[in-house]
Amino acid sequence: MSFFTFPYNKNLSLESLLSFGLSFLILLYAFSLFWLGNRFAFQNQAGLLVGITALSAIGCTIILIKRIFTSNHPKTFTQLDLLLFVFLTYLLVQMLFYPINKEYILQLICLASVYFLFRQLPPQSTNIFLYLLPIMAVFQIIYTHSRLTEPWQGFSDITGGFGNTGIFGGFVAMGFVAALGLLLSSKQFAIRIFLCVLLIPISIQLFYTQSRAAWLAAIIGTAVLLLFPVFRKLKKPKVTIAIVFGLIICALLLLISLYYFKKDSADGRVLIWTVSAKMLTEKPITGFGVDGFQKNYLLRQGEYFKNNPDSTFADLADNSHSTFNEWLKIGVEQGIIGLLFVIGILFMAFRYSAHSPSLWAIMAALFVFSCFSYPFEFMAFKILAVFCLADIQSPVLFGTQITQIDTKYFLAKVNLRLHKLGLCRFSIVSICVIALRRTLFRVICVPLIISACGFTIYFSHNYFSGIKEWNRAYYAYSSEEKTDKLQALYPDLKRNAMFVSVYGKALYDNERYSEAIPILEKAKKLFPATQTFILLGDAYEKTGAYSEALDVWQTASYIMPVLFTPHYNMAKLYQKLDDNERAKQKAELILNKRIKINSPRIVRMKREMEVLMNN
Repeated sequence: MSFFTFPYNKNLSLESLLSFGLSFLILLYAFSLFWLGNRFAFQNQAGLLVGITALSAIGCTIILIKRIFTSNHPKTFTQLDLLLFVFLTYLLVQMLFYPINKEYILQLICLASVYFLFRQLPPQSTNIFLYLLPIMAVFQIIYTHSRLTEPWQGFSDITGGFGNTGIFGGFVAMGFVAALGLLLSSKQFAIRIFLCVLLIPISIQLFYTQSRAAWLAAIIGTAVLLLFPVFRKLKKPKVTIAIVFGLIICALLLLISLYYFKKDSADGRVLIWTVSAKMLTEKPITGFGVDGFQKNYLLRQGEYFKNNPDSTFADLADNSHSTFNEWLKIGVEQGIIGLLFVIGILFMAFRYSAHSPSLWAIMAALFVFSCFSYPFEFMAFKILAVFCLADIQSPVLFGTQITQIDTKYFLAKVNLRLHKLGLCRFSIVSICVIALRRTLFRVICVPLIISACGFTIYFSHNYFSGIKEWNRAYYAYSSEEKTDKLQALYPDLKRNAMFVSVYGKALYDNERYSEAIPILEKAKKLFPATQTFILLGDAYEKTGAYSEALDVWQTASYIMPVLFTPHYNMAKLYQKLDDNERAKQKAELILNKRIKINSPRIVRMKREMEVLMNN
């Protein structure tokens, strides 16, 4: 199919046409640089999330209402659809046991709605959407490069719409794989020239990102594209096994070489994986729940260094907010149950012989990239993953049909089994079967669907308004006015770790120490960063709670052993309390402490400690 040919024919349903238009807008919006609030200092993806949620909710509402009044439309789903629905239900049940913020709820609604839209797409539209990846990657490269202001800045400083060169490298890698896949499958000379032109800036940017995870993702994606037709033709199992074994050896050698390319960075990730693996053993079944890694990891890192003070990882510790391995994060937060769901989803997805090999290649590249980075903290990668999962199930795959299940038949069959088991005649499944056969079902469902859509849009707008006011308050008001405005927003954003931390600091800066302490305590529970511990200790000291101040500073020193500030604060407080022995112990520790990154502040601390030691 030509890239420029709209996939329309008279057999396409209204659902397919509507889904095509909305899906194109959603992917274009997700992969672009221009979304509402993209210049926010805090939560700058809020506009992207809200925009996609509103579009997908409206599209789903129209499609569902049409389906209710169209009796001849087949209501079918695949086994993968069913598994994803059960996984979504599991995540919703978890929400009953863990405090969550509005963003998490919106993301679940958004991804479920987008998946439903993508499932209505006609198979022949896949390539059109795949073109968006390399085109938008090149657009982001050119636009961001044109806005670099310093003469020494170049391709290695481009972050695209992600604010991070490594994550942008992953996005460029996905564009590389998509462009290469389209190039290999295209038979039109003009299109192949166009793709070759796109690959030039993409390849240059991919190299300059210096992202090993992005390089590995591009290599694996390329390997899948090149070997996909080979494995389909191989009929000798021994040859297949030999090729797979050779590929595994090459992958291991590549991993070793990439490890030594940036050894300190790799060792930092090994530290995170080591501590995270220990967390997984603490709650192996259900995990720590929503945002469990963010709320608990740094405390476990502190315990690790407290028990291993001479660890070689001490200089590499940081306020890590991610596992740098999405699958390990799922294990920590969702436990073995969540991991089994994800493994099952991936197994079912890769079992399908995709009508576009590029889908397999992109999914493989995304899987590899997520093993060494944190792409799913960004909506663009989540939307891309959902698109691949939805589109890979297209009913027309190499002339075969995916096993689909008729809804009425499925419910009736389950209902019959329940009756045979002697269960209640008026079970939930029985009611569903009866409802599907009656006009009453339409009368009840249509208002419910419209109400759900309206509530989703209202909820999205309310969330975005709060984020917008937060950013405006932080920059547009004086110090006291800013604090009052943040206080007004606190009830709506009290589960947002960044907001609570910012609000606590604003109270401290206004010398409202007694008010700042409970807010900073809450911020510490949501994300126990060392900055929060240090500021909380300062607030405790200002209010005369010296033992509490020493405790939180000590915890901060365990979380990041490389820090000077916690030890310096403790030395000064001990000196204030006339505990000269402990003050000198801390002073000696500071004087003997290796400097990772020198600064005037550290030089000043050392000079003050020299004076303390000499007194």
